[in-house]
Amino acid sequence: MTDKSDLLGASEASFMSEISEVLRKGRWKSVCFALGAIFLITGVVGYALFPTILHVFLQNNLVLEEGKEAYEKWKKTPIPVTFKVYIFNITNAKEVMEGLKPNVEEIGPYVFKQYRSKDVLSWNKEAMTVTYNDLKRYHFVPELSASMSNRIYSLNLPLQGILMFLKKLPDFSRSLVVPLLEGVLRNYNESLFSFRTAQELLFEGYKVDLIQDLIDLASAFVTVPEILPNNTFGFLYGKNDSGDGVFEVFTGEDDIGKYSQIVKWNNMSRIPFWNNQYCNMMNGTDGSQFPPPISKRDVLYVYTPELCRSVSLEFAKETQVRGIPALRFATPDRLFASPLVNPDNMCYCTDEKYCSLSGILDVSPCRKGMKLAVTGPHFFLAHEFIKERVTGLNASREAHETYVDIEPNTGFVLRASRKLQMNFILDKFEEMEETKSVMMSVIPLIWVVEEAEIDEKVAQMFSAKVRTPVVIAKSVLTASIVLGILWIIIAALVTVYILLKQQKAAKAVIKSKYKVVPQKPEDIVKSEKTSSVNA
Repeated sequence: MTDKSDLLGASEASFMSEISEVLRKGRWKSVCFALGAIFLITGVVGYALFPTILHVFLQNNLVLEEGKEAYEKWKKTPIPVTFKVYIFNITNAKEVMEGLKPNVEEIGPYVFKQYRSKDVLSWNKEAMTVTYNDLKRYHFVPELSASMSNRIYSLNLPLQGILMFLKKLPDFSRSLVVPLLEGVLRNYNESLFSFRTAQELLFEGYKVDLIQDLIDLASAFVTVPEILPNNTFGFLYGKNDSGDGVFEVFTGEDDIGKYSQIVKWNNMSRIPFWNNQYCNMMNGTDGSQFPPPISKRDVLYVYTPELCRSVSLEFAKETQVRGIPALRFATPDRLFASPLVNPDNMCYCTDEKYCSLSGILDVSPCRKGMKLAVTGPHFFLAHEFIKERVTGLNASREAHETYVDIEPNTGFVLRASRKLQMNFILDKFEEMEETKSVMMSVIPLIWVVEEAEIDEKVAQMFSAKVRTPVVIAKSVLTASIVLGILWIIIAALVTVYILLKQQKAAKAVIKSKYKVVPQKPEDIVKSEKTSSVNA
């Protein structure tokens, strides 16, 4: 009896020990679940609130307000800008006047450092806008450039300006003025093409004396308007220490989503150049900054005074600039597509001859009627009809595409490359000997590229003040979510483990209570004798 009692006591003690262990592990399981829930909820809520927190941060730091660091950098661009110009030399000028297609060669680059600043004119506290003049100053970099003394055959644009004026005259008046013009051209040895140095064709300009003589001679018959300021011409004459006009933009004080968006340009809320209000809208920014945040789905807009219109930018790819992740946005192929391809461009259609052709924008409505047209460099993405009528060009996406690389959280431009080509739409002018045989064609004049990229100092400062805190915050929140899930998984595994241990312990106790103990034969006989005596 004593052995059996001892056995049962030991089993019960073992069972109680198992129960104690189970209870201890049960508390640990609860701790795991609690920790997991805390980490997971913190991470999820943090991620949900992160855009709002970042929005508040940007609202406080990016808004245009005097005295703030962002405002000072907005006023004076810290990113160095390189401005390159390529001039097209007409190698067969005489043959072009006889009706052959022009052959061109690219001369350049002529490299300038461009320094940008904003001259703030006024603040509108009620509308939360600021008005400024965007100024650009150019310094020539001779060691990176072709010679400024290179002489180049280029289309004589001052003469084309005169011809545009003559085409608008009544037939009788034109018949009187044309002989005067031909006499002046012979007197000054001028023709359809000019032969000038690169220096004269760019910022310095050159005096066009024949214009004043023509005005003096023709004034007896017609009133000749001013064709050139100071009777001086250069593709970039008057552009140094000047701007693209007066801009009024939102400061972002009430809504960072409107930050730097254009309200007015030259005191106009809509431009007057195109055929309807859609094309006359000024959408977007001036291109130096974009309202954050930026996503791949966004379509960005930039108002470009040279084009007299807003242009769109669409996501192209992910990239990096000095180790900072960025999104590249590029001008879409349909930007200058014909209305047959992109119906939205119908209101930019001003010339029936070129209206159905893609890759060209006639900007004569905002160039006093001068038949100037903008294309991609080397007729990039232009219609074959345009390309076929000029030889010597070689377009490529890699060399001639416009793009901008943007840090998505802030809308900060890390790198940009803007490229465009200015051309003249040349057509016959039957009344003059030199122009009556020319082939209708788009003559390349110059193409320019503006390139900018943050330097290492700006990149380090940006990373320290913006990117690193954002990365750390996102990493902490991600780690919190991962830890939360991990603790919950551990708690679940512990729960399963405890349940298995409980089942095992219960089976062990039950088995020990009802176990049959085998007896020896002599014990059985002894037990029977004892029973008989007692009876």
